[in-house]
Amino acid sequence: MLCLLCSAACVAASSHAEHSKHNIVYVMTDDQDVELGGLTPMPKTRRLLGEGGAVGEAMYVATPICCPSRTETLSGRLYHNVLSDDLGGCMHVNHTHYIFDHSSSLFPALQSAGYMTGGFGKIINGQRNVFNPERPRLVGWDWLSIPLDEGDYFCAEYFEKRPNGTFWKSSLGSAAEVVDKWYQTSQIGNRSLEFIAAAVALHRPFVAYLGPHAPHYSADAPPWLRGEFMDLKAPRTPAWNTSEGQVNKTMHVAQNPPLTSEMVEYIDVHFRDRWRAIAGVDDMIGLIIEQLERWGALNSTYMLLTSDHGYKLGEWRLGCSKEHPYETDVHIPFFMRGPGIVPGTRIAALTSNIDIAPTLIEIAGLPANPEHDGNSLLPLLTAPASEVAVLERGWRTSQIIEYLSVGTYYNDHAKLWLSGPSATPGTPVRYGAGPWTNNPSFTKSDCPASEGTTAGEVGKGSCWFVDSQASNNWLALRVRNSTHNFVYIESYGYRALTATAPVQGGASHAKGIFACLNGDFCQSELYGYGAITADYPTYPVMARERWNVDNLFAATPTHIQVALHAELKHAYCSTRRLAVDRMECGSSTSRTSNF
Repeated sequence: MLCLLCSAACVAASSHAEHSKHNIVYVMTDDQDVELGGLTPMPKTRRLLGEGGAVGEAMYVATPICCPSRTETLSGRLYHNVLSDDLGGCMHVNHTHYIFDHSSSLFPALQSAGYMTGGFGKIINGQRNVFNPERPRLVGWDWLSIPLDEGDYFCAEYFEKRPNGTFWKSSLGSAAEVVDKWYQTSQIGNRSLEFIAAAVALHRPFVAYLGPHAPHYSADAPPWLRGEFMDLKAPRTPAWNTSEGQVNKTMHVAQNPPLTSEMVEYIDVHFRDRWRAIAGVDDMIGLIIEQLERWGALNSTYMLLTSDHGYKLGEWRLGCSKEHPYETDVHIPFFMRGPGIVPGTRIAALTSNIDIAPTLIEIAGLPANPEHDGNSLLPLLTAPASEVAVLERGWRTSQIIEYLSVGTYYNDHAKLWLSGPSATPGTPVRYGAGPWTNNPSFTKSDCPASEGTTAGEVGKGSCWFVDSQASNNWLALRVRNSTHNFVYIESYGYRALTATAPVQGGASHAKGIFACLNGDFCQSELYGYGAITADYPTYPVMARERWNVDNLFAATPTHIQVALHAELKHAYCSTRRLAVDRMECGSSTSRTSNF
């Protein structure tokens, strides 16, 4: 393993000279769950970052899908504050604007503060377009070494940039020459260490962003871990392949058929591959910490790990994906170590991916950015134990989470790694695809209609939807405080997704609203999660009430239902920054009660 990870970048560096700023190493994984045991294959990370620093027990994403979540994280803004007016862009968000060009953009601010900034791996979806060598987006980055096809675990082509302003496209070879040392996590580790070594040698404060694609499908196994976890199966949670409570779910979830033996085998193989891919990231993190310590930079460096969102594996018969307001999809890992963080710190407060940018801004010594929707976590991370409870009482106790469907598609969107490559050229990577229907006579054009014709008939559909424009547009309010622990969800339909949205100033080109329109599939859901417990590191948690099975909304008194809607609307309207008004806020942000 070490020769794969370290062959290119375990270079000599001068002893570290102290400077006034602390360094930052930020690792953002892709699709890494918490609830299904996604932290278990990371013993080095849990020991070095978690036990050696802090664990956020309740970190949630503002949107559970790649491009929006990454844009939110790198701008510190909520989903409705990074959306494109016409729902264009990358998965509906104006990603390039808010990551590179906006006053809230994180890396341009860090670069302006004197940091040497480096990006490695997946920054955002569609990197071949974003970093097209003819017109690349470079603002905020001194050093780049990123795969142009970020979803290819053995991508040969990388975009390169260096502090002197030069940039170019490099290649490891042709597709026929693919070998195991091209493995993306290895390449990211090597390339980031080269950057860190250069920054240390120059006595420059640095920020290294590492975005491994792991464990996102196809979850290609690291070459040195292909024999691990051979007997494991995905957790059979209370929500796994269940019919219970499905009648009270939104339409595409309710209609999904029971999992077949073929689907179960696919899920179990995918689960094992995901653990191997996560374990590869764990090895990379361990090596980076080892090198930072060797170079004398560890004690002056903050290092953190999050994911862009979570994942599900057969829960609610939804196959393998994200995009839903359930705990599997929206709850993410958070580990952080660094100066002033006492080893063993636990943060129980409700935190979010939109807090990452404000945190790094404060570490950099910059003033808080009023364009950010999140808050710096540094006070929670570094406060004396006697003060943490007081700080957490003053922290947010609810968070809005949002999603607009990016398309109607099915379980076969997630390809499956099967084998390859080897140490020598000539062994291509082999992939398979997951099943998407239990009806051999079906084509995908038959699926959308089946969603509507099976209304109210649990499990009677023939297609395993993972997303649906007809019934997977939603807002959710996650509430977590000393008296309440629940999520409230409102789902809307296709007409709402395509409806014209009002814009201040009279423009009318915006689309997409959060409202139930006549003829749409709409649903309200309320799930109580029981008493708050410190579950880390004993995931998965198998208590039924944590698995979004029992929808309590219909049995909830009408005045509470009204209050829940008012709270959700207030969470949107009171934080809206853009001219587009997708919830008929008008000038009022009133609400009827507090939870």
